[in-house]
Amino acid sequence: MKLLKSVALAICLAAPAIELGGCAGPSALESQTRQRDTRMARMYFLRESRLVAMYGSVAGVDIKVDGRPVGRVIGGTYFFIDRPPGTYKLSAGTSMSIDYEAETKVEAGQSYYFGIGTPQGGPPGRTR
Repeated sequence: MKLLKSVALAICLAAPAIELGGCAGPSALESQTRQRDTRMARMYFLRESRLVAMYGSVAGVDIKVDGRPVGRVIGGTYFFIDRPPGTYKLSAGTSMSIDYEAETKVEAGQSYYFGIGTPQGGPPGRTR
Protein backbone atom coordinates (compact mmCIF):
# COMPACT_ATOMS: atom_id res chain seq x y z
CA MET A 1 0.00 0.00 0.00
CA LYS A 2 2.84 2.40 0.88
CA LEU A 3 4.52 1.63 -2.47
CA LEU A 4 1.27 2.34 -4.32
CA LYS A 5 0.98 5.77 -2.62
CA SER A 6 4.60 6.57 -3.54
CA VAL A 7 3.99 5.62 -7.19
CA ALA A 8 0.78 7.67 -7.29
CA LEU A 9 2.60 10.69 -5.80
CA ALA A 10 5.43 10.33 -8.33
CA ILE A 11 2.91 10.25 -11.19
CA CYS A 12 1.10 13.31 -9.84
CA LEU A 13 4.39 15.22 -9.57
CA ALA A 14 5.64 14.07 -12.98
CA ALA A 15 2.43 14.82 -14.92
CA PRO A 16 2.74 18.64 -14.74
CA ALA A 17 6.42 18.42 -15.67
CA ILE A 18 5.60 16.30 -18.73
CA GLU A 19 2.80 18.68 -19.64
CA LEU A 20 5.10 21.71 -19.36
CA GLY A 21 7.84 19.93 -21.25
CA GLY A 22 5.55 19.74 -24.26
CA CYS A 23 4.96 23.50 -24.31
CA ALA A 24 6.69 25.51 -26.94
CA GLY A 25 9.49 27.68 -25.67
CA PRO A 26 11.56 30.39 -27.23
CA SER A 27 13.46 29.48 -30.33
CA ALA A 28 16.75 31.33 -30.50
CA LEU A 29 18.96 30.92 -33.53
CA GLU A 30 22.08 31.58 -31.42
CA SER A 31 23.48 29.58 -28.49
CA GLN A 32 21.89 30.43 -25.13
CA THR A 33 24.74 28.92 -23.10
CA ARG A 34 27.49 31.21 -24.35
CA GLN A 35 29.67 32.99 -21.79
CA ARG A 36 29.33 36.76 -21.58
CA ASP A 37 31.87 38.70 -23.67
CA THR A 38 32.35 42.22 -22.27
CA ARG A 39 33.30 43.50 -25.74
CA MET A 40 29.73 42.80 -26.85
CA ALA A 41 26.30 44.14 -25.92
CA ARG A 42 23.74 41.59 -24.77
CA MET A 43 20.15 42.09 -25.93
CA TYR A 44 17.35 40.17 -24.21
CA PHE A 45 13.97 39.71 -25.91
CA LEU A 46 11.20 38.66 -23.54
CA ARG A 47 7.46 38.22 -23.55
CA GLU A 48 5.47 38.12 -20.33
CA SER A 49 3.19 35.16 -19.70
CA ARG A 50 0.38 37.42 -18.47
CA LEU A 51 0.04 38.82 -21.99
CA VAL A 52 -1.16 35.42 -23.18
CA ALA A 53 -3.78 35.32 -20.41
CA MET A 54 -4.91 38.87 -21.15
CA TYR A 55 -5.13 38.60 -24.91
CA GLY A 56 -5.62 34.87 -25.36
CA SER A 57 -2.83 34.57 -27.89
CA VAL A 58 -0.12 31.97 -27.77
CA ALA A 59 1.29 32.93 -31.15
CA GLY A 60 5.02 33.35 -31.21
CA VAL A 61 6.52 36.68 -32.10
CA ASP A 62 9.35 36.59 -34.63
CA ILE A 63 12.30 38.85 -33.83
CA LYS A 64 14.67 40.23 -36.47
CA VAL A 65 17.80 42.35 -36.14
CA ASP A 66 18.77 44.33 -39.23
CA GLY A 67 16.27 42.28 -41.23
CA ARG A 68 17.75 38.89 -40.20
CA PRO A 69 15.76 36.48 -38.01
CA VAL A 70 17.32 35.89 -34.58
CA GLY A 71 14.53 33.99 -32.80
CA ARG A 72 10.94 33.78 -31.60
CA VAL A 73 9.34 34.34 -28.19
CA ILE A 74 6.01 33.20 -26.79
CA GLY A 75 4.40 34.14 -23.47
CA GLY A 76 6.67 33.59 -20.49
CA THR A 77 9.87 33.07 -22.50
CA TYR A 78 12.98 34.99 -23.47
CA PHE A 79 16.23 34.64 -25.35
CA PHE A 80 19.33 36.76 -25.82
CA ILE A 81 21.79 37.67 -28.54
CA ASP A 82 25.21 39.29 -28.34
CA ARG A 83 26.21 42.03 -30.78
CA PRO A 84 29.14 44.42 -31.19
CA PRO A 85 28.51 48.03 -30.17
CA GLY A 86 26.52 49.98 -32.74
CA THR A 87 23.06 50.88 -33.96
CA TYR A 88 20.59 48.13 -34.87
CA LYS A 89 17.15 48.01 -36.44
CA LEU A 90 14.90 45.67 -34.45
CA SER A 91 11.58 44.29 -35.65
CA ALA A 92 8.95 42.08 -34.06
CA GLY A 93 5.85 40.62 -35.64
CA THR A 94 3.59 37.63 -36.12
CA SER A 95 2.14 36.08 -39.23
CA MET A 96 -1.07 37.98 -38.41
CA SER A 97 0.42 41.44 -37.79
CA ILE A 98 2.55 44.11 -39.35
CA ASP A 99 6.08 44.19 -37.95
CA TYR A 100 6.82 46.76 -35.26
CA GLU A 101 10.20 48.34 -35.91
CA ALA A 102 12.55 50.36 -33.71
CA GLU A 103 16.16 51.42 -33.88
CA THR A 104 18.45 51.19 -30.87
CA LYS A 105 22.06 51.95 -30.10
CA VAL A 106 23.97 49.48 -27.90
CA GLU A 107 27.28 49.76 -26.06
CA ALA A 108 29.87 47.12 -25.16
CA GLY A 109 29.42 45.39 -21.80
CA GLN A 110 25.81 46.59 -21.36
CA SER A 111 22.58 44.57 -21.19
CA TYR A 112 19.43 45.68 -22.99
CA TYR A 113 15.91 44.33 -22.36
CA PHE A 114 13.16 44.43 -24.96
CA GLY A 115 9.68 43.51 -23.72
CA ILE A 116 7.77 42.18 -26.71
CA GLY A 117 4.14 43.27 -26.49
CA THR A 118 4.82 44.97 -23.15
CA PRO A 119 3.71 48.58 -22.62
CA GLN A 120 6.77 50.82 -22.57
CA GLY A 121 7.79 52.80 -19.53
CA GLY A 122 10.89 54.33 -21.10
CA PRO A 123 13.02 54.40 -24.22
CA PRO A 124 13.56 51.13 -26.14
CA GLY A 125 16.42 49.04 -24.80
CA ARG A 126 16.73 50.86 -21.49
CA THR A 127 19.76 49.44 -19.68
CA ARG A 128 19.80 48.08 -16.23
